[in-house]
Formats: sequence, structure tokens, C-alpha cells
Amino acid sequence: MKKLIFFDIDGTIITDGPGEHIIPGSFPETLSALQKNGHLCFINTGRAFSEVDDVIRRLPFDGYICGCGTYIEYKGKTLYSYTIPFETGNEILRSLNDCHLSWLLEGTRHVYYSSLPYQTRIQEFKDEHSRMIPEAFRIITPEQERDIEFDKFCICLDKNHQFDKFYEQYKGILTFIDRKGGFYEIVPKGHSKASGIAFLENYFGVPCEDTISIGDSANDLPMLEYTGFSIAMGNSSSEVFDIADYVTDSVMEDGIYHAMKHLGLI
Repeated sequence: MKKLIFFDIDGTIITDGPGEHIIPGSFPETLSALQKNGHLCFINTGRAFSEVDDVIRRLPFDGYICGCGTYIEYKGKTLYSYTIPFETGNEILRSLNDCHLSWLLEGTRHVYYSSLPYQTRIQEFKDEHSRMIPEAFRIITPEQERDIEFDKFCICLDKNHQFDKFYEQYKGILTFIDRKGGFYEIVPKGHSKASGIAFLENYFGVPCEDTISIGDSANDLPMLEYTGFSIAMGNSSSEVFDIADYVTDSVMEDGIYHAMKHLGLI
């Protein structure tokens, strides 16, 4: 039976953390073998589409779920896209600054950073994005912080932050994903890695029991809980181990290859 298989990026098909991101040599062959056997393989990432760099795009995936379900593509065709309305986005950006929360805004075409200096982990992402995706990288001044196209965003808690105030103001329309260490990934309500999978199940007419997800971190929980079968990488965070149906090896120990062999899909 044809399976829909969904892969996280960071910590799943490439190594995570600072420095060079490496794809294990076994992965391209594993991907090719899965597709040859009739399975459809999708990236399912928290990254917005603009943040998917050429290292990933060169791999022949059948499509992408990006931005925690805010963008879905199959064979180069956009099937679904959601961008936060300008009026709401303008309000969010004002509130982020008022609440002393450092931010990055993630869109389908661009990723945006403030021209003001960062004192949080956001600076690491800014440095990496300027190097890895220069064509999508944008810096905006305080005067330009209006009518920005973004689908989701991330924040870090700055000095004198008022996170609780921001959370109470927007918890009705935004989902807050705690990535630990004062870092949050924030997505419009109704969107998640699971919502993207549900969309493609309906599009292809594939039942949930024929879906498989593979991930390693907190923003993977919705898809791991949703799919018919879930796989945790050996380098996963503890909450992922708790819900996965199967735990494989880490990225550089060819975890995906071993998981696909275990399931008899290659």
C-alpha cells in the first residue's frame, strides 16, 4: 500500500545545532528507494518555505509542508498557503516590541529581522539565515515595521520581557510552541504539522493508517501524535520518545534508513 511519509528537517534528515548541517550519506538513497516503491515523501517542517535552503531543495522530495502547516506544495504546485493578515500582523509586531520580545518573522518568500541589535538567541538565527538563505533574508528598520508578509514567527524573551501579557493578548488566535530556553515558535491557530498532513490525506485519498511521520522535537509532536505510525530519532527530546511508536538511531547513525528497513518499506 502507498504510504505518505513526512520528514522533519532539523535533527531528522540533517544534523541540528550551530555550525555546518550535514545530511547522512544514506539518506538520498533511502529517499529514492521509498519513492521507487511507490511511497510519497514530504518535508514537514516548522521552517517557512523561504527558509528551506538549497541543501534540502536539491533532494527530490514529492513536496513540502512548511511553516507548521501554513504552506503546502506538491510537485512544485502550491496547494495551500496562509499568510497572517496585514492588520493582525501590524498589531502583533507592535505588541512584540512593547512586550520586549525579540522576534523573527517567517514568510513564504522572505524571512525578516529587525535592524536593531539582538541580545538573545535570535541573533544566531540572523547570522545563519544571512549566510544560508541570502536571497530570502531581509532586515527591516523600525520605520518599515508595517504590512510585512509573514506566516508565522519566533520569539525569544528579552530583558524586562512581558511574555505573559503578550500570551494573554494573543492566545486566542495563536498557538505557542515552547522550544525551551525562553524560545517560542508561534503559529496561527488551526495550523500545525498535523493539519498539513490531514490536508494531504484528503488530497490523495490516503487513510490516516497509511501515514508515517519522523521527527525529533517539540514542534513535531502534533504530526507524531496524528499519523498512523510515528518514529522518533535517537537524538530526540524526551517528550518525543514518550509518544513515538518506534525509536530509531540518530541522524548520523542512519536512523531513517534503519527505520524504513524495520518497516519493510525499502
